Amino acid sequence: MTYPRLLKASGACPPEDVDGARGYEEFLEALADPNHEQHEDMVRWSGSAFEPEDAQIEQIVERFDQFTKKWAPRPGKPKAPKATP
Repeated sequence: MTYPRLLKASGACPPEDVDGARGYEEFLEALADPNHEQHEDMVRWSGSAFEPEDAQIEQIVERFDQFTKKWAPRPGKPKAPKATP
């Protein structure tokens, strides 16, 4: 049986509640510019050093592995044939 494999990843996942593509773009602009009026707020809001280019490949592969184990077919007991009248 074959399972999904990560071939390539690009960029980090936007933080929760960033409000869509435009909100993510504004978030990145504010983070990149220390003189931006929302820079400090966005740094504080993101809670850590957000790296927009870090795709966190290790975490993605780990999640794939978890899904693979969860969804893998389990060996079952053979079913008894139905009795014929």
